[in-house]
Amino acid sequence: MFKSRLRDIIFPQYEHGRLAGTVARAWGNEAFERPALDFDAFVAGVTLHDWGYGTIDNLPIGAAPEKEWLEVIRKNVEKRYDHPTTDIIVKLHLRRLLSMFPSAAREALIAQVDERIDGRLLESEAPFEKYRRADKITRLCDMISFAFCFESPSQLTYEVFPQQGSDQMTDITFEIRPSGEIIVTPWPFSVPIISGVTYAFEAQGYPDTLNPLVVPFKIIQIGSIFNTS
Repeated sequence: MFKSRLRDIIFPQYEHGRLAGTVARAWGNEAFERPALDFDAFVAGVTLHDWGYGTIDNLPIGAAPEKEWLEVIRKNVEKRYDHPTTDIIVKLHLRRLLSMFPSAAREALIAQVDERIDGRLLESEAPFEKYRRADKITRLCDMISFAFCFESPSQLTYEVFPQQGSDQMTDITFEIRPSGEIIVTPWPFSVPIISGVTYAFEAQGYPDTLNPLVVPFKIIQIGSIFNTS
C-alpha cells in the first residue's frame, strides 16, 4: 500500500498496477515505438507486475518487513501467466526489485525467476533482447504510477529505447504535481492526454474499515492546453 505524503489516505497496490497498465496501454508514436512483442500481453504484464499483493493489501511500501515482502514477491514468482510475454514481463520486473538489495533469500528467488524466464522464452517468438528493452518501459510506467500514488511532488528521469532498431537511449522525465497532473517529456504516448480515475481509502481504520474516495489523474505534455501552469 502507498501512504500519501500529502494527506491521510492509502492507495492499494492493486490501483498502482492498474494505473501503470493504463500508462503502458497508451505507449507508442512515431518517435517512440511500441515493444516488438504481443502488445496486449505486454500491457497485461505491466498491469499485473505487483499481482502478489492482492486487491486490498496492508504492506506499506518502504516499510514492510523483509520476510512479508518476500512472501508477496514469491507469490508472483510462482504465478504462471498463460501468455509467455505477460509472464516474462512480470518476472523481469520482479528480478529488478530483488536485485536492488542482494541477500541469500533474494538470490534464491532470482534463481527461480531466471529459470522461469528461460522456460517461457522457449514458448515466445521474441528473443530475450526484446524483453530487456521492453523492461525499460515497464520500469517507467511503474515509477510514474509509484510516484503518483505517494502524491509526492517530484521529478524523475528514466531511460528507454525509443526505436527498436537502435541501441540509442532517450531520457524521459516526468513531474508529479499536487493537483494530480503528471507532466511527461518528451511525449512517448499515442494520445494527446491520458486521464482517468484511481481509488484510494481513508487511512483511519484501513484495512478493516474501507472508506473509498476517487482520485483523478491527468497525464499531459508540456505545452498542452490542459496544462494549467
